[in-house]
Amino acid sequence: MIFFVPAYDLSTQANLTIAKLIITSNCVTLFEKKATKQELILALCKADVPLFAMSHGVPDALKAQNGEVALSKNDVHLLGERQIYAFACHTAAELGKDAANKGSIWWGYSDTISCAIDLPALSSVFTDIFTFIRDNFETATSPEDRQTMLEELKKKCEAAQDEVDRIDSKIEITEIMEVYRTLRHIWDRLRIWIPNAQQPENHPQVSSPSLPWGN
Repeated sequence: MIFFVPAYDLSTQANLTIAKLIITSNCVTLFEKKATKQELILALCKADVPLFAMSHGVPDALKAQNGEVALSKNDVHLLGERQIYAFACHTAAELGKDAANKGSIWWGYSDTISCAIDLPALSSVFTDIFTFIRDNFETATSPEDRQTMLEELKKKCEAAQDEVDRIDSKIEITEIMEVYRTLRHIWDRLRIWIPNAQQPENHPQVSSPSLPWGN
C-alpha cells in the first residue's frame, strides 16, 4: 500500500501523526517533503497497490506538500484499477468520478471534513478508526461488502464519541466539538465511486449536504 501524507500545516501534521501510527512494514511511505506529485506518480507506476492518502483536497485535485497538486483528472489514468482512499475534502465531487471512469474505486469525501486532532490522549481513538479503514477498503469489492464496511465504520465512529466523552471527563478536551465533527464526517461524508456509476455509494443514513445530485 502507498501512504501519501504531506505535512505543512496543522491539519496535515495531525494527519501525519495518525499515518505514522498505522503504517505497516511493507508500505511505501510518501510523507512530508516526499509527498509530491513526482514521487506519487513514480510509486503508482512501480506497483499496482492501493493508495491511502491523507491531505487537503479540492473537487478536481488531491493536494501534495505545500498545497501543490498531487493528482488531477489528467493523472487518473495512472491509477488503473486500484482502490484509493483519500481523507481529503471534496475529492469525491469530481476527481473520484474521473478516477472511477478510468477503472479505479475511489473512497473520498463529498464536502469539507474536519481533520483528526493531534492530541496524545485521542491518538488511539483515531488510529483505531483509520486502521479499520486501511484494513478493509481495498477488499470491499462488492456493493454488499462496501455497505457492510460503511455500517461498521459508522458504529466505530459512534463508539469513539463515547470514548471521547470518557476521556473528556478526565482531561478537558478544548476542541471537543471539532473532534465530534471529525468522527461524524469520517463516515457521513464518505462517498465511493465505482466504475460506470452515475452516483457514488454511501451509508444510507448520511445527512450531510453532498454533491450536486444530493442525498
